[in-house]
Amino acid sequence: MKKQNPISKTIFSTIGIILITSTIGFVIILPSINYIKNIKKEIQTIEKESADQYQKIKLMKKSIAELDTVREKSKLIEQALVDKNDAVKIIQELEDLAINKKIEQSLSINSGTDNSFVFSFKTKSNFSNTIQYLNSLEHLPFYMIIDNLSWTKVDKENVSLTFQATVFAK
Repeated sequence: MKKQNPISKTIFSTIGIILITSTIGFVIILPSINYIKNIKKEIQTIEKESADQYQKIKLMKKSIAELDTVREKSKLIEQALVDKNDAVKIIQELEDLAINKKIEQSLSINSGTDNSFVFSFKTKSNFSNTIQYLNSLEHLPFYMIIDNLSWTKVDKENVSLTFQATVFAK
């Protein structure tokens, strides 16, 4: 057997070590690195989903906390609406109010929508009674939108007021 010189022995040993190290790197270390990267991506995805879920839960809790307030307000709105079949009752209430406030009133119903009545008012009385009448209209137990107030002086003591009012129905 021929003795190898120390330089070739060192070269072969170095090549052997490099091959073994490369094999270990490709077989064990590289897949482990990829596995760790995948785990990192999954963790980030789970963190994002958890944060989104937390925000949704936070909004849900806020909504649930405000639910009672919304119910109370919707009850108030419901009370402010009149029943579609109550047109005669509303007219009677408006006529009684005019009599109480000493107002001469001409009242008619115009065509409204399915969810409202449109009333046309023409009143005559002194200014003070007319203002009190308008104030009383504001305090009726149903919601009324008053449009197009038109004031006219009739004589020394009286004014005429013409306007339209929309009353919403359920």
